[in-house]
Amino acid sequence: MNNYKLILKIFASAILGSLIGLIFFNSIFQEEEDSSTSSNSYLNSYSLAVERASPAVVNIYSEQLVQNQNSSSRRFNPLFTKKSNSIRTSLGSGVILSSDGYILTNQHVVGDSTLRVTVELLNGQRFQTKLVGIDKGTDLAVLKIQQQKEETFPSIEIEDSDQLKIGDVVLAIGNPYGLGQSVSMGIISATGREFENPYSDYLQTDASINRGNSGGALVDTRGRLIGINTLIRSSSGGSEGIGLAIPSTIALEIVSDLIQYGEVRRGWLGFSIDRLSLARKGEIVISEVIEGGPADIGGLQKQDVIKSINFEEATYENLYKTFARSKPGEEIRLELQRGLETKNLLFEAGKAE
Repeated sequence: MNNYKLILKIFASAILGSLIGLIFFNSIFQEEEDSSTSSNSYLNSYSLAVERASPAVVNIYSEQLVQNQNSSSRRFNPLFTKKSNSIRTSLGSGVILSSDGYILTNQHVVGDSTLRVTVELLNGQRFQTKLVGIDKGTDLAVLKIQQQKEETFPSIEIEDSDQLKIGDVVLAIGNPYGLGQSVSMGIISATGREFENPYSDYLQTDASINRGNSGGALVDTRGRLIGINTLIRSSSGGSEGIGLAIPSTIALEIVSDLIQYGEVRRGWLGFSIDRLSLARKGEIVISEVIEGGPADIGGLQKQDVIKSINFEEATYENLYKTFARSKPGEEIRLELQRGLETKNLLFEAGKAE
């Protein structure tokens, strides 16, 4: 009898164990299936990313005051030249950064002498805006939607552009040629592009960017903002696969200053580097120190070789991030090689004019 009870207990335990194992296996299998489905949805279609980002991308129509030169038949004599004003309209794109209606776009979209800027949302609503501030250094501008009543607007999620890698898939959303909102796909082709603008540190992409895309969003495959589409390198004026976008990390710093102060406050140290040494050897060699500037006061000299910046490796990328993004009064530490000596200097950034 005791043996019979023991057999029943063992049999029941085995059945219970099998049931628990089956439930556990099914749950793991379902999680893997869900994960696989989710992963495949990102690989096979970017519709979810577009759904998340597109409501925060707006079309921008601006009217700018342009001064013309009208002259009489004696057109080369300045005494007979008469100035007149005309209104030029331009179009572009913008990105809503906050639910209360702050919009980031390019400065060249809204111009210097803006009469009126209208934004159109994806749902067709139109609003007038106020210009909060512009920064010609990065070609960025901040607008604020003006509304009669309290409204909330769709805003975009922002990702850290410093985490991007060459080869990452990206989507460009904007208003090319005034056709309405459009999406194009590509990859990050390169990072750290300067193109004669030391403040921007552009992302390069082969996603199609055309006239009217300026100020629009460059997003990742989850619909998060990683850059503001700004310009193209083209011989024909159309997209040739070299588009440039301002990284989101830089854009956010600019937005913060423009909203707080109406201008961008940049640090200044007063020195230049030797581009030839950088290109040939990868070394950051000081080529010029401005007399009386912060670098001169701090003890920096020509031909010094920077070895580390704030305890990080002295690369051009780190140099850019440190100095182009520095603020007045910020302290910066450098380790230098001067001849056979190693020196450590502490700088305090001045204010860029």
